[in-house]
Amino acid sequence: MARRAAKGEGGSDPSVVMLRSQHAEATRRAVLDSARSLFGARGYAQTSVEEIAEAARVTKGAVYHHFAGKEALFRAVYAEVQAEAQSRTMGAADPHKSPVDQIVAMMNAYLDEALDPEIRRITLVDGPAIVGEPDGTAEQMPAYVALRSFFAAAMASGQLIDLDPGQLADLIGGLAWVAGMLIARASDPTVTRAGLGRALDAMLRGLAPGSGQ
Repeated sequence: MARRAAKGEGGSDPSVVMLRSQHAEATRRAVLDSARSLFGARGYAQTSVEEIAEAARVTKGAVYHHFAGKEALFRAVYAEVQAEAQSRTMGAADPHKSPVDQIVAMMNAYLDEALDPEIRRITLVDGPAIVGEPDGTAEQMPAYVALRSFFAAAMASGQLIDLDPGQLADLIGGLAWVAGMLIARASDPTVTRAGLGRALDAMLRGLAPGSGQ
């Protein structure tokens, strides 16, 4: 009786609690994965909570247990997709190359991300309407902080022309955003991406000392 009471009829048994936690996380993960797939393929408006639940093989109640509604679920998917795209973009920079080469590489990586149909639909087509366009909160994002620090260090070592690193980070982020939107709205995203890549390459290389600036 004492042992049974200590476990609270099994409710506070550590192994039971862990299993429940794992099941809850697995359910949440399944819902997110299914929502991401459907939002990416069909779009926000054409996807219902019922369809997401069916794809995840859970009940609608399970979806609402983890997310307040379809918009909250989309915002969670958007945040995840955006973070992954930013991580790959930042990871494209080769630290053994010059800062300008690294900036160009990161911009090209982002343009390539914008070509992915799932990323394009979620972050550039539906995202602005549901989540809104980037605003001042970008300064709190890890990618922005890392980029600003990178610019500041490169300027301090004389490898980039002397500018305000925060303003430059804002400007580069704005260029990436506009380029992504142009790709998303283009009738031929691949051709548009190629043209933008050439234009941005020419613009960004002007950040190198002695480039005529």
